[in-house]
Amino acid sequence: MPTLSLIQIFIMLLNYSNGSSSDSLYTGNTGAPVIFESASTNLALSEDEYNKLADKRSKFKFFVRISQKPIHLSANARFGFGLVFGGFNRGWILDGDEKKGYILYADLNANGDLNDDSPLKFNYVNGKYSVILHTDVTKNNDGNEETYPVQIKLEVTRVVSSGKTEEQLALIDYSITQRNGVIQIGKKKIFFTLTGDQGIYNSDLDRVSFDFNEDGKYSSSESYAVSENYVNIGDSSYGFHIDRYGRSLTLKLLSEHLLGRPSLEMGSQVPEFSFKDLNGQLHHLSDYRGRILLLDFWGYWCGPCVEEVPIFVSTYKDFHSKGFEIIGIHSGNDSAIVRKFISEHDMNWNQIIESEDGVIQKLFRIKQYPTHFLIGQDGTIISKSFGQGENIAKEIITQFKTN
Repeated sequence: MPTLSLIQIFIMLLNYSNGSSSDSLYTGNTGAPVIFESASTNLALSEDEYNKLADKRSKFKFFVRISQKPIHLSANARFGFGLVFGGFNRGWILDGDEKKGYILYADLNANGDLNDDSPLKFNYVNGKYSVILHTDVTKNNDGNEETYPVQIKLEVTRVVSSGKTEEQLALIDYSITQRNGVIQIGKKKIFFTLTGDQGIYNSDLDRVSFDFNEDGKYSSSESYAVSENYVNIGDSSYGFHIDRYGRSLTLKLLSEHLLGRPSLEMGSQVPEFSFKDLNGQLHHLSDYRGRILLLDFWGYWCGPCVEEVPIFVSTYKDFHSKGFEIIGIHSGNDSAIVRKFISEHDMNWNQIIESEDGVIQKLFRIKQYPTHFLIGQDGTIISKSFGQGENIAKEIITQFKTN
């Protein structure tokens, strides 16, 4: 199993702390950040709606409420929050309309006053209003004051929010960025990219990807979470260190060759693991060989996960007797709530409850929910998807028609 033992982790940390000769350290610098197309959506609210929600959120230290708004706002002005970077959740006001365009007043300095920040004008490109926010954040990091750039793309859209039937104005926030570079080990050059959020690149869930096969792309098997700590290149293992602000990547040759990790690509063997179900009974993944198996990484707190439950319940009833199985891996340790949810929704298959950083979650490199792996009778991965429960059900039906 490609998880580090305590001994391996100790060896790696010892290697870092003891220093090394210069020929075992390799550093590659990166270029400027580039916006990565991954986004969240923040609703544009009336002033009254904003104030009601701000009353509830003001108890949190990182939430900065709008205290001063610009004068001469139009009747179209809408208020919002969710502009998060530098440790603060900042407020904003979007003013304008589809014909005349939009202006954004954002609390970039996080003081609650929208009068002392320069307004941002949206550009109309390819049928959409968008603007790229460039700013710097200065923070104290381990006693040192550092300034780093933050780049966020904002896009005007309209959405139908939960419980409503009409569209309302919203801002799409693209805060995830990538920085590209190349690192040289001996005569070999390896292109890489660092993926971070809000200008930070070394959080546990941030990623570093290597173009090992030199195809100009980064597949899931070439992508590593920062928390994974090491990568195997050829016959050697390297610990990696990512600069907090994504300016560089450093690889350190380790004295011990560590275990590789499964590719998780289609057609590859699913990695073996064992687990205890909710009744404490021990199972091994190999026990399911010879059946079509769905690994469902989900949570009762996850809306799309809950929407898929009836699809999987129906599919399980139709094909279980023919050799179809599901293993549910629930993220979160609320055992009583999970058990109640499973019982109420007739989810009559084995379930595992573990934290987001649990062994199985790490083994399958889970980054979002729901995530599914469909496993064939021979133990190979047939497909991997994020949501799309209906498509998974169709694939299961296809498997039984062809077997």
